[in-house]
Amino acid sequence: MGIERPITHDNPDVSVVIPTIPTNSHKQIVDNLREQTFDTFEVLVVNDGTLDICEARNVGIEKANADIVALTDDDCRPPRNWLERIVKTFNQRPDLACLEGAIHGGRRYDGSQKYVGCNLAFDREAALAVGGFDSTFAGWRDDTEFGWRMERNASGKCIFRAEVAMNHPEKPRASIDDAQEAELRDRYPDRYDEIIIPDTYLERVNDWLWRRGFWDAVDQIRT
Repeated sequence: MGIERPITHDNPDVSVVIPTIPTNSHKQIVDNLREQTFDTFEVLVVNDGTLDICEARNVGIEKANADIVALTDDDCRPPRNWLERIVKTFNQRPDLACLEGAIHGGRRYDGSQKYVGCNLAFDREAALAVGGFDSTFAGWRDDTEFGWRMERNASGKCIFRAEVAMNHPEKPRASIDDAQEAELRDRYPDRYDEIIIPDTYLERVNDWLWRRGFWDAVDQIRT
């Protein structure tokens, strides 16, 4: 199993887990992490093409040495204060189980309780207690499902903090999986209707176009 530890610490406060595959480069994000304003952390790169993203994240969580695990992706660029702000938030909130942050760039997110996996931190024991990430949703909605399960089953709170920000320069590589979307709605009908279904008519039209790839096609024409 391909687990790399490019940054180590004898007693880390936070473990950064990065799932990747051998055909993807993770050099740049590791270089960015070396520039963090916070220094008591370790980095685990789960570099294994035989694992789906949920399995890779779970391996990283299991092998992590810190009480706090921070997830990101190999194509992200963390600001220098990313880990400092994560640890500060956990120190301020002893009841915290899961922390989601803002995302800027090709992927944008402002805290609508979808728990985007490229900027997600959580209590390691709480994540293990709920069973980690579910491969049923690997590649689509796995992070959202994990966050909702943490909300429902973890003993601590789940919150969003805009100041815990992540840069995602490129558009996400994931694409909609209708079967996994339906499974998420079946498992969490109330949560799905509250969080995923748009409120207004225009938002619903936009969502319909997005699900059918219209906006992706527009982006390709523009570029």
